[in-house]
Amino acid sequence: MPLVWEIISLLLRPPGDLYYHLVLLFVLQAVLAVTWAHWRRSGGDPTARRLWGASLGMLLARAALVLGGVVAGAVVPRPAVVLPPLERAADLIFLFVLLWGFLPVFRQHPRLGVGFLAVGLVATVLVYLFFSVTWPPVEATGVAYNTYWQARVWDGWALALIALAVVALVIWSRPGGSLLFAALLVWGVAYAVQLVSSPITPHLSGPVRLANLVGVSLVAAVAFQEVTAMAGVPGPVQMEGVDQRPLLDLLRHLSEAREGERGLVAALARIPRYVGVEAVALGVPAVDSAPAVRFIGVYPSASDEPMMVPLDDHPVLVRAVRSKKVQTVSDPDREPDSAALLERLGFEQVGPLAVVPLVSDGDVLGLLVLANPAGKRPLTEREKRRAQVVAQTLAVAIAHLNLRRVAEQRAEELSGALQREEAERAKSVASLQSELEQAREEAQTFARRVAEMEEEVSRHRKQVEELAQLFQAEQEQAREAAQAAAQIAIYEGELKELAEAREALEKELEQWKQRAAELERERERLEEQVQALQEAAKEAEASEEVVASGSLVADARGNIILVDGRAQRLLRTSQEELRGMPLRALFADPLWAQAVDGLMSGNSEEEVVGITVEQNGHLIRAELSRLAVGSEGPSGYAVLLQSKAEEEENRAEILASLAHELRTPMTSIVGYTDLLLGESVGILGEMQRKFLQRVKANIERMGDLLNDIIEVTAMESGRVELRPEPVDLITVIEEAIMGLSARFRERDLSVRLDMALALPPVRADRDALYQIMLHLLSNACQCSKEGTEIVVSGHLEEAEEEGLPAYVRVSVTDTGGGIAPEDRPKVFQRFYRADRPLIAGLGETGVGMAIAKTLVEALGGRIWLESEMGAGSTFSFILPVDRGEEEGEGA
Repeated sequence: MPLVWEIISLLLRPPGDLYYHLVLLFVLQAVLAVTWAHWRRSGGDPTARRLWGASLGMLLARAALVLGGVVAGAVVPRPAVVLPPLERAADLIFLFVLLWGFLPVFRQHPRLGVGFLAVGLVATVLVYLFFSVTWPPVEATGVAYNTYWQARVWDGWALALIALAVVALVIWSRPGGSLLFAALLVWGVAYAVQLVSSPITPHLSGPVRLANLVGVSLVAAVAFQEVTAMAGVPGPVQMEGVDQRPLLDLLRHLSEAREGERGLVAALARIPRYVGVEAVALGVPAVDSAPAVRFIGVYPSASDEPMMVPLDDHPVLVRAVRSKKVQTVSDPDREPDSAALLERLGFEQVGPLAVVPLVSDGDVLGLLVLANPAGKRPLTEREKRRAQVVAQTLAVAIAHLNLRRVAEQRAEELSGALQREEAERAKSVASLQSELEQAREEAQTFARRVAEMEEEVSRHRKQVEELAQLFQAEQEQAREAAQAAAQIAIYEGELKELAEAREALEKELEQWKQRAAELERERERLEEQVQALQEAAKEAEASEEVVASGSLVADARGNIILVDGRAQRLLRTSQEELRGMPLRALFADPLWAQAVDGLMSGNSEEEVVGITVEQNGHLIRAELSRLAVGSEGPSGYAVLLQSKAEEEENRAEILASLAHELRTPMTSIVGYTDLLLGESVGILGEMQRKFLQRVKANIERMGDLLNDIIEVTAMESGRVELRPEPVDLITVIEEAIMGLSARFRERDLSVRLDMALALPPVRADRDALYQIMLHLLSNACQCSKEGTEIVVSGHLEEAEEEGLPAYVRVSVTDTGGGIAPEDRPKVFQRFYRADRPLIAGLGETGVGMAIAKTLVEALGGRIWLESEMGAGSTFSFILPVDRGEEEGEGA
């Protein structure tokens, strides 16, 4: 079966489809030539005329299909609009004409056959016209014709027609009908397979094409049998009382021969039995030589090699060719040339002979020599008539071989022409490919040259900037030198004044020594008072509800060496307990230990790592940073501890109240703007509409900023309640992307998700997580270059140390060109256009990134920035995996 499907696939794609159509046309042309010649010889026989008409109709059906395909390929933009229904209609018309010409029932009832053919052709044409009108709109939607209902109608119609023909052939059978039955069986199997199997191609019928090749070959054999059977009994020859079995054996052998002249030679052995002679020889005209006969077979044979016999040496052969009638020689002694002919053909004895010309359409196709060399008996009239029957049969066979030889030669010529065209096309394609490759190389060379020129221009620009900076530095140094000279002159005058005052001071020194004793006593008294005040201050500070901030310092190994009093009070731990303690043990939160390890190992690119932890029932903001970094690494680490003050909370509440109050006038402005844009109070001009649309856009932008301010103040005042729960991270990311889809389309940006196949739920507040993703994606949308791609990735990562929970890392990468190192610490700070310049490479210009950082830390995670200048920035944050999910997986 794989071989059959491979053959079918070859018939469906070039150049196999062209060979398929050419083979069918050549075979049908040969069948038409044979039936035409037979009809002309038969003198108007109805059966011969029916065979010729059927052959002509089948050839015209295939030729119309080929012509329609050529016209459709040249005129129609999509040939699939025309070809599928046309090929199905051509195949069905072919079947109607075939059954009309070859079924025995239609030969017995000619009027029934004509009605069957007329109704079938009219119905097929009408159905084709309807299908050809309704198919193009369906094809435009991408539907395959083999899956469309029209294909089922064509295949079912053809299968039903074949089934009826098989039934008719069984009821009205005739000798030699097995080949026609086999052809119909092949077509029936092909249409059945096409109905039940999945199609190989969208529009063409592969099994039916293979069946056409096999079926047309079998139909050609049927036509040849018909012609040879009818030509074997010509009108002038009387066959009454003759045993026909040797002739039928000869005809069957000729019809089954597929080897050309070799088959004719093999059939010679059956001629003596039928005619009643001792020896027989078959000759055909020689090609490319003087007038001669090439005897291809002699029975009984003394040699298998063909022999050339010139016509001029044997007058009996010349008379047979010229008269186209049987020539006999009863006494070889009177005609020595006949005896010489038998000797030349390899017979040891000579005797009476007869030369029968093989005539077809008035042309002599060969000579049949019959002789009785041993018995010396002349041929009787009955043997001559039988010889004429054999001669006519051999003439038909030789004519068929000549037609097949011509068809094969034409097929070889066309195949050679196609191969030459294919070779020329391959050469042209190779030439075009080489030219394309050369053009591509030139384009790449030009692109490299442009890149080099751009780099050179950039290098020159940097050199100019460096020279300008050096010039400014020299000017500053000159000004500083002038200032230093003036300062030296002032210092010299002051030195003189100091020298004069020195003497006066020395005199006063004695006086001060006397007063020193008194001051010493006063100092002791003051120290006692200061100590008392310090104790009171400690009690007062301890009683305060909120402490502003504190700090501590650790050495290069991460051990605490200095702690101020405010840090002690924030931590509610004495200095003795804190001194010498490792930094990672300062808080019990695992994220704090992870942040300390990342900063000390150098894996973190951030200069300052901040995290919010809970200590003694209240939240503390801890910011860890490296001290001066030398060749051997950082010299130590500093930790700044901060707690929210009551005044800050009051200020946040006032700011939130003002933001809420601003919403009322903004809502009125938006409402009136919508009324004006809707032309409810009058028609607007184009410029007025643009101004109002700009007013509305800015008011909506102010609304977004007020929402950010309210959210920040709410988080800072602790009024935001987070409800942690297991959240599907991928669903939240997809919702955030859909929320910003309109902005992505405006900037022609695409978003690619690089997520793990299965991420466990994270423990977080769903709304807070949505806000985090919304701010990060909004920043990437605003800063990325138009027409580029934003990448959102998410992966599960295990903690490096045992005991720490697993966490999910989410990253958003943009194409904003990167953020300068000096600007990276400012990314997560709150800033506005009014008081600070914008950060290049950052899309958010308000408090969006500060909100994202606050929410991440409130959820127990950490957020940071990684940036590559000239490429883009990556904002990443981590959140712990839901404990229940983690334990479930572990179980």
